Amino acid sequence: MPSIFSKLKGMLCIPDSSKPHSEKAASRKPPPPPSAPKPAEDERRRSSDTCSSASSSDSKRSDQVLEVLKAFNLKNIKTVADVAMIGVDGEPVDDKTYLMERIIQLAADLPVTSRTSATLTNAFLNQLWTDLQHPPQSYLGTEYIYRKADGSNNNILWPHLGAAGQPYARTVRPRRMQPIDRPDPGLVFDSLLVRKEFQPHPNKISSVLFYVASIIIHDIFHTNHEDYSISDTSSYLDLAPLYGSSQKEQESVRAMRDGMLKPDCFADVRILGFPPGVGVLLIMFNRFHNHVAETLALIDENGRFSRILNPQGTPKPPNAQALYDEALFQTARLVTTGLYVNIILKDYVRTILNLNRVDSLWNLDPRSEEGKAIFGHKIPEATGNSVSAEFNLVYRWHACVSERDEQWTKDVYTTLFGDYPTQSLGAFLSALDGWAKTLSSDPLKREFAGLSRLPNNKFPDEKLAAIWTASVSDIAGSYGAGHVPAIFKNVEILGIIQSRSWNLASLNEFREYFKLQPHETFKDINPDPIIAEQLRRLYGHPDNVEIYPGVIVEAAKESKLPGSGLCTNFTTSRAILSDAVALVRGDRFYTVDYTPANLTNWGFNEASYDLSINYGCVFYKLVLNAFPNSYRPNSIYAHYPLVIPEENKVILTGLKKADRYNFDKPMDLPAPAIFKSVEACRAVANDTSAFHSTWEPLAFSSGYGLQKSREQAPILAQKLMEHEGLQSAAATFYKDTIASLVKSESYQVGGTRQVDVIRDVFNVAHARFVANVFFLPLGSNGKGRNKYDEFDIITLLSAVYACTSPEQSSAHRFVIMKKKQRGIRQLAEHVQEDVDGLIRGNFGLHSHSTVQLRSYATQAIQAVSKSGLSPTEIVWSQILPLAARIFVTQSRASAEGIDYLFGGGQAKFQDLQELPRTGTTSSGKFQSCVDDICRILPSTPLFRQAASSKIIVDEGRQVELFPGQIVLCEACRQTAVTGDGGTTSEANGPVAVEISLGAQLGKAIVSAMLEVLCQLHKVSRPAGATGRLRRLRQDNTITYLNVEESTSIPHPSSMKVNWQE
Repeated sequence: MPSIFSKLKGMLCIPDSSKPHSEKAASRKPPPPPSAPKPAEDERRRSSDTCSSASSSDSKRSDQVLEVLKAFNLKNIKTVADVAMIGVDGEPVDDKTYLMERIIQLAADLPVTSRTSATLTNAFLNQLWTDLQHPPQSYLGTEYIYRKADGSNNNILWPHLGAAGQPYARTVRPRRMQPIDRPDPGLVFDSLLVRKEFQPHPNKISSVLFYVASIIIHDIFHTNHEDYSISDTSSYLDLAPLYGSSQKEQESVRAMRDGMLKPDCFADVRILGFPPGVGVLLIMFNRFHNHVAETLALIDENGRFSRILNPQGTPKPPNAQALYDEALFQTARLVTTGLYVNIILKDYVRTILNLNRVDSLWNLDPRSEEGKAIFGHKIPEATGNSVSAEFNLVYRWHACVSERDEQWTKDVYTTLFGDYPTQSLGAFLSALDGWAKTLSSDPLKREFAGLSRLPNNKFPDEKLAAIWTASVSDIAGSYGAGHVPAIFKNVEILGIIQSRSWNLASLNEFREYFKLQPHETFKDINPDPIIAEQLRRLYGHPDNVEIYPGVIVEAAKESKLPGSGLCTNFTTSRAILSDAVALVRGDRFYTVDYTPANLTNWGFNEASYDLSINYGCVFYKLVLNAFPNSYRPNSIYAHYPLVIPEENKVILTGLKKADRYNFDKPMDLPAPAIFKSVEACRAVANDTSAFHSTWEPLAFSSGYGLQKSREQAPILAQKLMEHEGLQSAAATFYKDTIASLVKSESYQVGGTRQVDVIRDVFNVAHARFVANVFFLPLGSNGKGRNKYDEFDIITLLSAVYACTSPEQSSAHRFVIMKKKQRGIRQLAEHVQEDVDGLIRGNFGLHSHSTVQLRSYATQAIQAVSKSGLSPTEIVWSQILPLAARIFVTQSRASAEGIDYLFGGGQAKFQDLQELPRTGTTSSGKFQSCVDDICRILPSTPLFRQAASSKIIVDEGRQVELFPGQIVLCEACRQTAVTGDGGTTSEANGPVAVEISLGAQLGKAIVSAMLEVLCQLHKVSRPAGATGRLRRLRQDNTITYLNVEESTSIPHPSSMKVNWQE
């Protein structure tokens, strides 16, 4: 590699050699031919002329070099060095160093006629030109930001490139003459391909990997039956088997409302001829699409969807509902295909390269953003793509069909064709045509896997999940000659006939195109002597072997760690990687237009990968969304389905990560039971032996001896409730803290005072409150390295709550658990140090603490200790879940309360603001407003998990519960706080002690919040999203969005308020 100094010399046009130019030139000239002697005079004249010419040339050159060197003062030398360094590392330019201006200064200082000046100017012009795309690759407007049903418009300059209905490309130019008399396709199958004995895949890859491959193959290849040169699907990974390859097909699978697809169906009828696992995979994508469409509409980022139905300042178009449906559908499709391509690149390709067996984050991602030097070029992207006929043949992988799927195919063929083995090719095609004609044009009405649809037109989750579980456990077959099941004979014969009709290059020519050594002998193709001999008899010479079946007759690669995981045939293993890069990097919708702006922030995040989770693998997002009650959040069947579970356990044990996953065979559970009566909820909440906490400390603290922690009653909450002064002390704490934070965190904006009242005031106050009560190491509460700020506490407590609450999706809970596991464990360790000291009696209160609050907590913890719980159990089963619940409950109470003041309670709030600032809290209006707020607050729901079978009576109906089933106590939402701090539903005892404690503290925060707000003048919410509470109501639960609206979180995150000083 050239050094930096070599680069500098090149930029300055300085010769590499120190010899004079004339000597170098002379050394390059060949010696003159011998000639007759010349007279001495002529010789002297010629010598004199030559010397004079050389002297003049050297003089001009010397002058020019001197002028160039004069330009290179210290300032310009630094400029050249800076440019050279940027060329080396490709880092972004710090324009505050005025590098561009210094380049211009250098160019101006150089002699305008010098070679150095021309070189620098041309490089500068090249940089300015390449900064912009010529022509642009990305355009605005729905015509370009959404995929077309047929794949057109991917390359805007050539809109038909890669579209459905276009001809296959040809990758390799066939140069050699091929034999005219080729062997009979049936003979080729019988001699080279037919399976005699099943050979399991050497890396124990499951059938699911080949189901993914089947979807990819049918996504980009669909040969027209009338014209073999035409592909009826696009050349892009746009999930055409689900969405269709034409507008008509796409509309057949759409619900044509709210951006949704018809439930549990897909467009491509070809998939019905595959084992049911392939269809289940497409149904999972169907469910993911509908989940995305629903959530996009609920979030409605910046009103991008609702404004279609309710435009501001313009008339509502007559087709507004159709436009709304289209925008949601197309955006959801972009998100769903985004997850699809990440599954391909992060799960599928990772397994193909055997990277799943090593502890490495490296992956082959064609979308990688390479550094761009200031005078350099990027690898082209978004060029479009057109699949070739050669690759249509490369992806014929029937050799890998498992024994189970081979038997399934035999059963189906027998049903469809009767005595299949005796049927001719013509009869086979006629039978296929007849079967296709029986299929309904409505995907919703097509039979699938013998399953019956439910009233909502979905298939039963447990039936689909059973198919998936069996598929993940099913080991696939090996690549190579002699491995294709006999049942596929007619299919393979058709493949050979089709290949010959395309007049493609030979196997060796295909290899040479990829710079691979051509096969010189038949044993080079396959060292098996029987296969090699059969090849010799069929083809005579290695150069005559056809590309198909040549690519599947070749020997298969051995497993290499990493590098070779698929263990496919040699040529195939090289070709498919090139194809993967072309398919993804050439696709505009996976490169220049794959942005949060087009997918929305939430959509972009939902489809994205995180290298700290499963090495970037994202299959779990698809599986857990489709079957939330069938698989645990850490089930191996959801996270790594491309290798059979037994082998995954071996792999992950070697990587020391097996403890992160559950390897048990999944067991279907009913959906969460929702109880609405107070009596049912009380029965659930107060029976800790039959209904366990959903908080699982063992997921974070293996080895702490917490096996029975989920059965423990919320003793700490009960002990805190026994202190009558708790609510009053909390109100005082909140009033002082909120007032202080409003003063310190507010700022001046456009003539008004503003503060993010949720992020910088309420949530900080809640973090301080919980830290004071529960000995969390906040600020100076901590010791040295143990210090946490308020936002650290907020993040960790929110994570603890998310792990206890089914309000968050299974996939989201898994991610939070893995990302925050270490932080939660460290927090618990710090808290336990103080709890140990407190129980031993040598723990003193910190001088800055709110002594009254801390004393209540101290007494409560000491009382819990006397009940027999160890310090470890107190921290993990009592303090952490209760602290998290109180933080989330208080955060929701304050946020929902202030949102009410600007909504339904606005009139009462305005009345309060008009009262004198002193004595406001003693007025009847103030107390009435506090009660109103407490009455509308959505109480944080109570979740439990049934430990055994149980029957609970709820509103007169008997509900049977099963072990492991989640229970949602809906009545707890209706538990409103009364004026005396009690709750309206507690006449016969508390519904749940956690709910009662939350209700009391909720009244404290509401009262303190309202009192502080009444001291401000003309409080209002700013217009737009900053003044809006980012709330997400979905499936009987309420969660909130982070500031970017990219993910849901348990607690409110942001809302600004204004007031006049």
